Amino acid sequence: MLNDLVSLFYPRNCVCCHQTLNKGEQDCCVMCLTELPRTNFSNFDDNPVAKLFWGRIELTFGFSVYHFEKGGKLQSLMHSLKYKGKTQIGEFLGRAIGNELNNSGKASKIDLILPIPLHPKKERLRGYNQSDYLAKGIHEVTAIPYASNVVRRTMHTTSQTRKAKFDRWKNVSSIFEIHKPEQVNGKRILVVDDVTTTGSTLESCARELLNHQAAAVAVTVVASSV
Repeated sequence: MLNDLVSLFYPRNCVCCHQTLNKGEQDCCVMCLTELPRTNFSNFDDNPVAKLFWGRIELTFGFSVYHFEKGGKLQSLMHSLKYKGKTQIGEFLGRAIGNELNNSGKASKIDLILPIPLHPKKERLRGYNQSDYLAKGIHEVTAIPYASNVVRRTMHTTSQTRKAKFDRWKNVSSIFEIHKPEQVNGKRILVVDDVTTTGSTLESCARELLNHQAAAVAVTVVASSV
């Protein structure tokens, strides 16, 4: 009864289409969920995201939950998360990653979740780091600890969107530092970000973690364009 009254005055809306959610639906309505382009990459070690890093750096695993489609519903979600303050979308997408980790058995290979940090200047302008909310959502369904102050971004890089592959790598090499190395030492770490195309940012962060004696590093993103 109380839940019905709360729903009457404060209806829960779908984060995708903004229509009122039905009973049993959480965050995203069933119709929109079926339209999000899932990859199934978490079930395959040789998926396209994992292959981005072959010959570059050794990772425990890598995957994306969704395909990134320009102009699609997922892009709209990501835009609202990053630029419109809709941080609940980050937690929703983080839970989607967490469910993939649980269902594929990969959650047992992780001790600590670390979100890719923004440069402090960009985070001040935006007011938050969207990847923090992804990490929080993953934690909610896996119970794996997460920390947002272990890795710091030391350089404010230019946009990666229109850069060639080598230029993307050059743009993000050596841009991270480990602020709390004692939390990294001996840990199996999952690095999480929103989107990847070439994997350059993830590689740079993973390399710094391994240089500070992380036992192993894995990466995951909400969406990829590979």
